Amino acid sequence: YTERYKTNVKPLLGNVSISDIRPIDCKIVFKNMEPEYANSTIRQAYIALGVMLRSAVDNGVIDKHPMDGVRFDGQIKAADEIHFLTEAEEKKFLEVARNSHNYAQYALLLETGLRTGEMIALTWDDIDWNKHILSIRKTMEFRYKQQDWRAGPTKTKKSYRTIPLTDAAYEILKTLYDTRCYRKESSDLDKELSYLDRKTGQEKSFNMRELVFINWRTGMPAKNSSYDTHLYKLCEKAGIERFCMHALRHTYATRAIERGMSPKALQKLLGHSSIKTTMDKYVHASDDFLVAAVRQFQEGAFAQKGEQGVSNPA
Repeated sequence: YTERYKTNVKPLLGNVSISDIRPIDCKIVFKNMEPEYANSTIRQAYIALGVMLRSAVDNGVIDKHPMDGVRFDGQIKAADEIHFLTEAEEKKFLEVARNSHNYAQYALLLETGLRTGEMIALTWDDIDWNKHILSIRKTMEFRYKQQDWRAGPTKTKKSYRTIPLTDAAYEILKTLYDTRCYRKESSDLDKELSYLDRKTGQEKSFNMRELVFINWRTGMPAKNSSYDTHLYKLCEKAGIERFCMHALRHTYATRAIERGMSPKALQKLLGHSSIKTTMDKYVHASDDFLVAAVRQFQEGAFAQKGEQGVSNPA
């Protein structure tokens, strides 16, 4: 929300007295974003500006909320529109991805449910090799306007978390660590990035040379968009529907519930503030899962009838 204010709201309204802001001024902010931003990002600006102006009303700075009557009608993907992989699709995808240079990244997301920015920002000190846990403390993304990398805090306070590693996830990271001296590193990689640590409230920094994932060709981190482009090619080879990086996080959540993980545990592993977000937006019921659920229901009914028959033979 801070980023939305600085980038989209401040350039238009930063020098306007808050008492002079009109509904049309707010509409212009969102209208200017339409050609360049996704609807989900425009909604972030809508929420940020709305909350700021509501606070001004609540504190007596202005009498009327300038955004009363201002609506944002852009469609945001519903949960059932977000792609996730069935077990068969996941198997096909991993078979094809295994021969790619990004296999470790894709496999790790399917084992941990990390956000892409969290995965990109992983540094070696985030891994506790003895306890087999991964600490999620920061995120990272490439800013195209500035043509530079930027680190930041986790998405929310709940996103700051530790994740016990599966054996597969541990082996992925250990292999990368043991072979790190052989990877290509660009001279531009020798750069310090700062971020706010949500747990301590202090500013911390790291050198980009300590990043776990570096692109084999450029010697720099791979951009989020380049991962998506690569995924599309792999999907074509695997003969499955195209999906983006975030679909791997949805797939992890769905597999976790299918395999019997507690929803509360999954909420913490994903770093969600609300279990409603976890279950309503991230967990998808595949056809196979629904069939298995009905079979379980049916078998339970048969078992119950059998018990009743034994206890009441007449």
